[in-house]
Amino acid sequence: MNDENPNYMTRATLLERVRLQHDEKSWEEFVFYYRHFIYIIARRLNIRHHDAEEITQSVLLKLWNKLPEFDYDKTSRFRSWLYLVTKNTVRDFCRKQSRSAEIQEQAGNTETWDLGSQITEHQIEEIAENEWENYIFNMALTNITPHFSEKIIEIFKRLATGALPKQLSEEIDVPANTIAVYKKRVMTRLKDEVSRLKHELS
Repeated sequence: MNDENPNYMTRATLLERVRLQHDEKSWEEFVFYYRHFIYIIARRLNIRHHDAEEITQSVLLKLWNKLPEFDYDKTSRFRSWLYLVTKNTVRDFCRKQSRSAEIQEQAGNTETWDLGSQITEHQIEEIAENEWENYIFNMALTNITPHFSEKIIEIFKRLATGALPKQLSEEIDVPANTIAVYKKRVMTRLKDEVSRLKHELS
């Protein structure tokens, strides 16, 4: 593929540059987008903060070493491969920890250290899919926030958490129809940003 091709997906271009392993800027961009997501998955699998940080570093190191072998032309989604690497790293970590009776006793929960036999590939991908949707939504909201006033973003967040437009209108003294306009503006931009991020990162 040619990086100068205007139809070449941004995500694929980033992966291609990272695969060369000598483009520090591309690698930093890759880590920016994926590091926290890997950490979130580890935490969702009952891994403690310090251990989740260690696992995240291990996954990133594996990705650095294995990305040259990754062929996004033959793989449906890079994210599916990322799930697999993360899952295997977590399982390897748990198997090592399970060998230590002292650590098992400190953990107080052997299930945490027996992840390899407790969670299937389907379950880990399901967990990762749900977390990815939340991750993309929050990243998109963060990205569009500077384009709106604090008041508009606050109104949108209140509505997203269940506040009723009429009640909110009375509380902040803003007409209900204005609140509806604010919500529509944010939603339109948010949907575009979510779509862009999914196109580049999924």
